[in-house]
Amino acid sequence: MSFLRQKIIFTLALNTVLLGLISFGLAYTSSFFRSDLIIQLSIGLGFFCLSEIFLLLLKINHPLKIVTNEMKALLTGKTYKKIMTSKRNEIGILAHFFNEITKNLENISSDVKEHQRIKKELNTAQKIQRDLLPEKSPSIPFLDIVAKTRPASEIGGDTFNFFPGEKRSLIYIGDSTGHGIPAGIIMIMVDTLITTFINMFPSPVEVMTKLNKYLKPHLQKTMFMTMILLDWDHNSKMKWVGAGHEHVIVARTNESKVTSTRSGGIAIGMLADNSALVKEQEVILNEDDFVILFSDGIVEAKNVMGEIYGLERLELVIKKSITSQITSQELFDKIAIDVGRFMEGHFQEDDMTLIVIKKTSHEVTTKLDTSWTN
Repeated sequence: MSFLRQKIIFTLALNTVLLGLISFGLAYTSSFFRSDLIIQLSIGLGFFCLSEIFLLLLKINHPLKIVTNEMKALLTGKTYKKIMTSKRNEIGILAHFFNEITKNLENISSDVKEHQRIKKELNTAQKIQRDLLPEKSPSIPFLDIVAKTRPASEIGGDTFNFFPGEKRSLIYIGDSTGHGIPAGIIMIMVDTLITTFINMFPSPVEVMTKLNKYLKPHLQKTMFMTMILLDWDHNSKMKWVGAGHEHVIVARTNESKVTSTRSGGIAIGMLADNSALVKEQEVILNEDDFVILFSDGIVEAKNVMGEIYGLERLELVIKKSITSQITSQELFDKIAIDVGRFMEGHFQEDDMTLIVIKKTSHEVTTKLDTSWTN
C-alpha cells in the first residue's frame, strides 16, 4: 500500500476512533444532551476529517499537477523545467523519473544534432569530391579509357583525373590513407596541386617531387597518398612515375602476355624530399595493348573466408580476357564481375578504383561515365 494511501486511511481511522471514544464517554449523560452533543461532535469531526483529506489531496495534486504540466510541455515540444522535490513518495519517484528521462532525451537530442552536423559536413565534402572527379572518361588520342571508382564510405580516399593536351596527355591515380573526411581532404589537396603543377612543370618527375614538397608540411604524420602519374605522347610511348602505389599492369594482346611492374617511389607525404626515389619508367604500346591501373582495394578485396583477391588472380582474369576485339569497357566489366563474385557475401572494406586503357589505331570519341554503380 502506498504511503499517501496509508496516510489518508490513518486519518479516517483516527477520526473514527475519536468519535467512538466520545460516544463511550457520553453514555452516562441524558439522552437529549447526549444525542445533540454526539451530532455536533460528529459534524465537527467530519469537517476535520474532510479537511485533513483535502489537505492530503492538495499535497498530492499540486506536485502531480507540476509533473503532468512538465510532461505535457515535454510531449508537445514546449520548454520544460527540471522538477525540484525532496519527496520520497510516488510523486518524488515520478519527478525523479521525469528528470532522468529528460536528461537522457537532452543527451540524445545533442547526439542527433551532432550527427546532423557531421552528416551535413559529409554531404558537403562528398559533393566537393564528386565535383573534382571527372564525370566521364576523356577523349585522348589513340586511347580507349574506362575509369571508375567505388568508395567504401561516403567519402573515399581514391582519386584519379585526366589532363588532355595538344601534344601529350597525363593521367593519374591516387590512394590516400584510410577513407572518410581525412582521406577526402588529402584527395582535394592533391588534385588541386596536380592541376596547377602540370601546367608549370613539363616532366612528370618534377610534378611528383613538387607535389610532395608542397603537400608534406600540411599533412599529419599518419596521412599520405600513393600515386601513379602517366604521361602519354599521343603516339606509342607511355611514361610513368610512381609514389609507392600498386603495380602497373601491361597486357600484350598479340602475345597473350601480362606483365606487372612495381610503380616505384614512396608515398607522397612520407618524406620531406622524395626526389631521390622518384624514377621515370616507360613502355612502348602496340595496337590493342592494355595498361591497367588500380588501387589496393581491388587486390586486397576479401571473401567470406578472409582470403585476399590478390595480384595473381587479377593478372589471370586479364590474360584470359584480352583479345584484339575486346574493348576497355568489356575488360573492365570482366574484372569487376570477377572481383564481385570473389567478394560475394563479404562487405567492401576499402575504396576500389580501376582504370583500363587500350591503345587503339583510331580516335575514340565515346566518353564513358566514371561512376561505379554495380
